[in-house]
Amino acid sequence: MTQAASAIRDSRVVAILRLRDHGLAVEVCDALVRGGIRVLELTQDDPGALAALRAVAGRTDVVVGAGTVLDPASVPALADAGARFVVAPNADRRVIAAALAAGLDPMPGALTATEVACALEAGATLVKLFPAGPLGPGYLRALRGPFEGVELVPTGGIAHDAVGAWLAAGAAAVGLGSDLVAARPTDADLATIEARARVAVEAAR
Repeated sequence: MTQAASAIRDSRVVAILRLRDHGLAVEVCDALVRGGIRVLELTQDDPGALAALRAVAGRTDVVVGAGTVLDPASVPALADAGARFVVAPNADRRVIAAALAAGLDPMPGALTATEVACALEAGATLVKLFPAGPLGPGYLRALRGPFEGVELVPTGGIAHDAVGAWLAAGAAAVGLGSDLVAARPTDADLATIEARARVAVEAAR
């Protein structure tokens, strides 16, 4: 078990930062850590994302991954910036292979039974169930029927105070995005981010 996979399993909550303004990336990380969240995903779909990843990944108190990774050629740079795991919205075998080759944990996205099976066959152990929010915990529970041993991480449209329901349905961990951290956070948002992180972490316990 790698350190990243172990951290995700132990934390049971992953904070997803889909930032469009990275000026407060480090401060947001501070707020999340104060709230008890130690696993962060910084999506790489914005020009400032790689530098923010590098700044946050330098900390010793968090495990940081790169999200929205669609190009396998980008994975070595993400590893060099300090990413420990790679998240994608889809189950792209090339991205999974690139992550494994770089020593990173892949967390490909899947929604259907066929997609989950493809992700596992390609070498993933953690699978991002996406977009999970619109379907609800009942869908995850049903999917775990044929995939009882698969570690699913539901993500997409999940509120910070709904973590408990997803974990009760069998999620290995829960990804929290815009409900936890806005795309353009301000100083005034930091206290709310910390408070919501605390609620999520308490539910995970």
